[in-house]
Amino acid sequence: MIGQYQILSVLGTGGIGSVYRALDKRTNEEVALKLLSSGPALDPIAARRMAREFEALYDLSHPNVVRVFDTGVYRGYPYLTMELIEGLTLREFLMVDHSGMPAMCSGRLASPAARPNFEGFDEGSVDSAESIVPFDLDRLAQEPDSDAGLFAGEHVSGHGPEALRRLADVIDEPFTDDRGTDVSHLTGPVAAVTEKEMPRVREPNLIELNRPERVALLKDAVLQVCDALAYVHARGMVHRDLKPSNIMVDEDRRVRLMDFGLAKYLAEDTVLTAAGRIVGTYRYMAPEQLQGERLDGRSDLYSLGVMLYELLAGRPPFDAKTPIEMCQRILEQEAVPLFAINPDADESLVRVAQRLMHKDPSERFQTAEEISEVLFE
Repeated sequence: MIGQYQILSVLGTGGIGSVYRALDKRTNEEVALKLLSSGPALDPIAARRMAREFEALYDLSHPNVVRVFDTGVYRGYPYLTMELIEGLTLREFLMVDHSGMPAMCSGRLASPAARPNFEGFDEGSVDSAESIVPFDLDRLAQEPDSDAGLFAGEHVSGHGPEALRRLADVIDEPFTDDRGTDVSHLTGPVAAVTEKEMPRVREPNLIELNRPERVALLKDAVLQVCDALAYVHARGMVHRDLKPSNIMVDEDRRVRLMDFGLAKYLAEDTVLTAAGRIVGTYRYMAPEQLQGERLDGRSDLYSLGVMLYELLAGRPPFDAKTPIEMCQRILEQEAVPLFAINPDADESLVRVAQRLMHKDPSERFQTAEEISEVLFE
């Protein structure tokens, strides 16, 4: 048990925590519970990011945006509960032969080794962990209540985003909800992250990419993502980390936009500009995001363009060995035209992707609604 939530199974494990299928004993409904499991050495930025995710999503109600229910700290470990979505990430969903639905049996994912990987690359994130160690829930259950949530002699537990912020404050780190690297001049400060190589790509399978069913599913998913972005942007928010792994598709083929831990309210974006820091996943960042400039919804639309490009081409628009090289290419180079890579790609999707990837925001589609109009033509 984590508070009133009974853990049923593990859904996924990442660098700073795990996501579990859990039963809310108050409502008898199943939920997804995200637990930050770094314990007393917890990164305070991650805790504040979770508080932001809860606040960003709590008042949102849209069929294509994941719902959140509760957040808090249990025995020193921050958690967030949200809608349990039975399905796949967008990339996985598009890899499946939907005539048999082999990877969605009973709403559970097939093992990663069993899923095809014709696109042949992974996403490289600012926050990528070197290694992933599953969290020992038994150890948490056995911790005595008298020691629960004690950091520096101060008790930190309870419900709501303020409990997460209190925990972060006790760890005594400077207040910031951003983690990233100053790349505004692409010198000095990024040297520490250039040693780790970026994921590499393999040759795409164009026959698979252009399967009519896959193209139709991709177009429908993009329309749903646009509906979600239009809703979010109309409420003064920018997601800032749009990528295929943050988009889930359920058994009814309904899309959900996920992971708002980096979401930013437009009125607050001067904080980011002043700090000159970036957050997100390098491959999908708009040039203005890399340069620490003020963002708006068009930055998310650029990320949508990158995502669409790679799902049409089977490879990302920019490939690089290191993060700094990736940043330089995004800022200085143009992507290879999609038709040069995939001559049989869907024309309307190609037109949308290439316009969204303009380096000048004024040259992109200005709203998500405009994209929907083009795809409905």
